[in-house]
Amino acid sequence: MSLLRGERLAPQPREVAHYTSSIQHDVEIAREVVKINLAHVVMLAEQGILDRRTAALILKALSTAEPASLMDESLEDVHMNLERYVAEKAGEEASGWMHLAKSRNDQVAAAIRMKLRLKLIEAGLAAIALRRALLEQCKLHVETLMPGYTHLQRAQPLTLAHHLLAHHDALMRDTQRLKECYTRVNLSPMGAAALAATSFPVNRRRVAELLGFDGLVENTVDAASSRDFVLETLAVASLAMNTLSRLAEEVVLWSTSEFGFLELSDEYASTSSIMPQKKNPVVAEVARARASRVYGDLLSALSMLNSLPFSYNLDLQEVTPHLWNALDILTSTLRVMAGLISSSSFNVERMAEALGDGFANATELANLLVRKGLPFRAAHRVVGFLARRMVEQHRPLSSLKALEVVEAAKELLGQPLSLTDEEVRRVLNPRWAVEACTVEGGPSPSEVRRMLADRFKAAEEDEGFFLQLRRRLEESDEDLLASVKVIESNVEVA
Repeated sequence: MSLLRGERLAPQPREVAHYTSSIQHDVEIAREVVKINLAHVVMLAEQGILDRRTAALILKALSTAEPASLMDESLEDVHMNLERYVAEKAGEEASGWMHLAKSRNDQVAAAIRMKLRLKLIEAGLAAIALRRALLEQCKLHVETLMPGYTHLQRAQPLTLAHHLLAHHDALMRDTQRLKECYTRVNLSPMGAAALAATSFPVNRRRVAELLGFDGLVENTVDAASSRDFVLETLAVASLAMNTLSRLAEEVVLWSTSEFGFLELSDEYASTSSIMPQKKNPVVAEVARARASRVYGDLLSALSMLNSLPFSYNLDLQEVTPHLWNALDILTSTLRVMAGLISSSSFNVERMAEALGDGFANATELANLLVRKGLPFRAAHRVVGFLARRMVEQHRPLSSLKALEVVEAAKELLGQPLSLTDEEVRRVLNPRWAVEACTVEGGPSPSEVRRMLADRFKAAEEDEGFFLQLRRRLEESDEDLLASVKVIESNVEVA
């Protein structure tokens, strides 16, 4: 007789049992399910709902359970496997009390949250490792000039540190979202049972405390059946993968011969099976592609949960694999990209060469004309006219003379200007343009150094946050084991 189907239902064909079983994915939460049952039985004993001798028998059996022994597909899921395991170790009379005042519905919701918080910590620490890799490269390249781009066209001069800092800051926001997501994940649904709680006087907050939760998902229908925390995590993972895909795209572009800005270390590249000269940026390409898989996980989960009625439906079982897939992709991608960035070298000369024609300084030339009294739009018109003339004459903008600017202003605007060659030469110098942009958050080396100091400090604080979360979970595990031993020792003394 099936442990779960009992006298109510006839046995299922093996094919049907396989189709509805969650065993292949329950391996992710098996340890968490054991902890939940330990905490629940401790609470039942402390509340006087379950006698301590029976509780001790159950706890002793639970303490020996290993995930590998809880994967029999014929029993549908890990929860029923665990109940059978306890029956074999402690006897059916004792194990029959283990499921009192709880359901698989609140158990699985709790187990997913418990496993997910570990994965969020793991992802957070991996994000910080990549942030540090970016910041270390920034330290080396505060003075390294390069063109900034809009529409993938050279736009204005900045520094490599300033550009990489933009990638870092996007990733810093992703880290903040992981932190905020954790606060909503780490709430306990235990005590909700199937959906309507229980008439036994359970102590939900005690179970939450033993399992390291910060509080409760209070409404019991909401607790058992909501998966918005899964959607939120998938959304956060998708945003982070979007950040990584943009970084990976620039790695791919910059490592081409056409750009030549970046040289990948051999460990993060491959060659061609037929073209022996090739060095392909395969890690960045895979990272770029895997972002789409995480987006797919989010869309799949949204589609599964859309219009799903309260309370529990087995559709929820199909959502969870997408969560684990997305978090595993996110964390692994963060880790490999941290190694890739740390080991990459940048071609400083090639970046500077890309600014040599002076066209990236056209905005500063327009700003000079504004300082000479022209409205900006008029200055924009004059410089645009000159830029076109330089292109037609196959001349760099950096070769422009003051007289040419004065004559263009007179021709287009009928307005006289007073300019010197030194003034024009200065504003067409990329180094001058970068150092002049001292506005807060700008590319001047002094401002970039200030931002770097702030970002290193923020990374340290964020790392401390996640490490503290990990320590708190370790402490809750210790408290749970101590509570188990108290009940077992009291029974032994008696």
